[in-house]
Amino acid sequence: MELLASIAAQGHEQVIAFQDPPSGLRGFLAIHSTRLGPALGGVRLMRYRGEADALADVLRLSRAMTYKCGLAELPAGGGKAVLLDSSALKRRRAFEAYGRIVQGLGGRFYTGGDIGIRPADLEAVGRATEWVARESAPELGDVNQCTADGVCAAMRACLEARGIELRGAHVAVQGVGNVGLRLARILAEAGCRLTLADVDAARVRRAARALGADVASPARIALADADVFAPCALGGVLNAGSIARMRARIVCGAANNQLATPADAARLARRGILYAPDYLANAGGVIRGAEYHLLGRADSRASIEAIGARMRVIAHRAARARTSTTAVANAMAQAIVRRGPPKG
Repeated sequence: MELLASIAAQGHEQVIAFQDPPSGLRGFLAIHSTRLGPALGGVRLMRYRGEADALADVLRLSRAMTYKCGLAELPAGGGKAVLLDSSALKRRRAFEAYGRIVQGLGGRFYTGGDIGIRPADLEAVGRATEWVARESAPELGDVNQCTADGVCAAMRACLEARGIELRGAHVAVQGVGNVGLRLARILAEAGCRLTLADVDAARVRRAARALGADVASPARIALADADVFAPCALGGVLNAGSIARMRARIVCGAANNQLATPADAARLARRGILYAPDYLANAGGVIRGAEYHLLGRADSRASIEAIGARMRVIAHRAARARTSTTAVANAMAQAIVRRGPPKG
């Protein structure tokens, strides 16, 4: 009953636990909302501490996808799938089995890649379902670049709100993977001073050399004396301890689930740190994917740039109401979902 109560409290429509013993596949799929359209959400493959952590992750991520799509005014809702990685996993067969699960939902859920997913995995999913976004279409473009562009648009709005010029701003980027490295390149070209960190020491050294950046340890990057802290790795980095010691005036990055708990949004606001809600800032890739696959649009640059305008509205409303940007963004997204799709 506690599990069902938790699902109901977050407003999910459907949560599926699945397994395929021959392939070693085990995981969860959550559909938060299809009120605005089919639920969009990537699949991630991770080694979780246990099933409870995996379930908590899929519930948080799927709800954030609903908010992400709602704020971006996309004809879509939110979903997510998480697969439990293990040495017993037969990768190709497991992703084909996952594809059969997606196909069985009849188009209510449209999946794609996320953490731990390779192009070959999505090809395997695509052998079993039509409801998968693969990043091989030239017309789609680089969705990681779209995500980085959206984060930069949100960051510019945050800097404006704090009276800081983009050129010369000091940004501490945590994680220089697919999105973080692209964001760092954009910022370097704009004349920002960069401090980079990554758990892969060789990768961060290469990035720092290429971009003329400083390097910090992953354990210290959130505490850097910078204008902006940009989390672009795994979530949960904004917690009571890190927020209390944070020196940056702005937090704006590409990572999902940046807040360790909902209370951390208020902690940031009390310290006067302007936070770009993660599902707003990192929506660029989802915007591009949805507009390409669902709307057939050839170009999404204007929609991605609009992330900055939304961030300005959220920052202004939060300041006026003396509340957190997360509270404002959540309320805006919930109102859009309640209204439902446009009439006619």
